[in-house]
Amino acid sequence: MRRKAHDDNQRTGESHDTTGFLGAEAQPEQRLTDPELRDRVARLEIQVMQQYTAMAAYATIGQQQVETAQSEVRGDIDRTQAMTIGLIDRTRREVLEQLEAVRATAGATGGGATGDSANAARLDVLEQRFEALANALERSVQNQMALAEQLASLLEEKMQREGWLVANGAAGSLSLR
Repeated sequence: MRRKAHDDNQRTGESHDTTGFLGAEAQPEQRLTDPELRDRVARLEIQVMQQYTAMAAYATIGQQQVETAQSEVRGDIDRTQAMTIGLIDRTRREVLEQLEAVRATAGATGGGATGDSANAARLDVLEQRFEALANALERSVQNQMALAEQLASLLEEKMQREGWLVANGAAGSLSLR
């Protein structure tokens, strides 16, 4: 293949040897470019070193930021843990105080029939209130269900009038005419 290219160049009169064409001028130009090339390489080395130094500085800054974030997270965890433990201790103290108050109240009444009947009366009142609340809640739920049914029928009627439902359709089978 190489030989064929050489033969083609011979036939067309082309030659790869440029020394005859450029003559003695080619070498001085090359000598002039050597200092320029060295200067460019030196500048390129300086630029690469500067970029390397900048990247190292950015990496150091990034590492410091990561360490700062980690220490902040550790501090937040420690504060949260201390707060949670404090709240648990406070709740425990309050419950113990309430239990002691209940025991002291029960002890003050002497645990006799009068104390038991007063407590039973209060308990009956509370049960009646809770029963009334439960009944009111049940009525509210029933009213909400009735309103939901009325709203659904009104919506279906309106959609039927406006042509969104087919003649025998329901709200579940919507279609345009």
